[in-house]
Amino acid sequence: MAEIEYTAAERADIARIADLPYGYSRLKNGTVLISGGTGFLGSFLTAVLKRRNEKYGDNIKVVCVSRRGGADGDGVKHIAADVTRPLDLPRADFIIHLASNTHPAQYAADPVGTIETNILGCRNLLELARRVGARRFVLASSVEIYGNCGQTPVDESYCGYIDCNTARAGYNEAKRVSESLCRAYSVQYGTDSVTARFSRVFGADRKADSKAIAQFLGKAVSGENIVMKSEGKQRFSYCYVADAVSGLIKVLLDGKSGEAYNISADDDGSTLGGLAAYIASLAGRKVVFDLENIQQGASAASYALLDCTKLKSLGWSPVYSVKDGLKATFDIMRSL
Repeated sequence: MAEIEYTAAERADIARIADLPYGYSRLKNGTVLISGGTGFLGSFLTAVLKRRNEKYGDNIKVVCVSRRGGADGDGVKHIAADVTRPLDLPRADFIIHLASNTHPAQYAADPVGTIETNILGCRNLLELARRVGARRFVLASSVEIYGNCGQTPVDESYCGYIDCNTARAGYNEAKRVSESLCRAYSVQYGTDSVTARFSRVFGADRKADSKAIAQFLGKAVSGENIVMKSEGKQRFSYCYVADAVSGLIKVLLDGKSGEAYNISADDDGSTLGGLAAYIASLAGRKVVFDLENIQQGASAASYALLDCTKLKSLGWSPVYSVKDGLKATFDIMRSL
């Protein structure tokens, strides 16, 4: 798989993250293994670690595990592997499980694969961590574990309701079980693990993405009106990819073992419809409604707002507001 050619704006974000006053020294001369390493977050994270090597000489070795693999180079080794099967992978000091179907069309088309990649992948990578004595395991989880949160931002102690008897719930429940697996390995085997619970992450993803914000941006960049398939009253937490990756790195370096941390931009009170109107305005277009064709696999939640006080107490904060991140994404996508 070809390496992503990041734009100048994206490279500036990557450099900013690499320059943050975090405890990067803990990664120096170590090996970081990333499942889903060629995905949206994995690629951005890899770019940050490469930047650390180039500017600071950290000598961080990166192992990217994905189904299709890729070309090795610049301290990055690509391995083609299916994480749902037992893994014969190199020793790693830090293991980050990012591999997963991540958007509604994938949940709908491959609900079994969605569950297996999360749960079996988590189990196999935890086994690898135990076998090689990894210093830390990081699980990428999701706001989806909270279900419909209500109108008040929720912290990590919240236990939401999910109707598990739907194909769409496979993603939510798989993330919950994966978190439980991490806790079980910690109790039974002493595995050091932390969990990053991401809000809805957006940015200039080069791959197809059926999430609402990605569709809105795609329409705007193409100069088309944005099509809303709901009344747009939902309120969700979002995070621009650069801030999501900086949060992930903060959790990796400073998160307390056994804990979970929410990662999102600060809430500005915008509804989904409001964000659609903002994105449309960037392109001089408008929002139109198509309430008869509801997207298969879409979330049933109408409120999913995250409280990130816990992660901020470690010294993390988002740089981008949601609207600033959307503007940055729009500009990048338009330049591609």
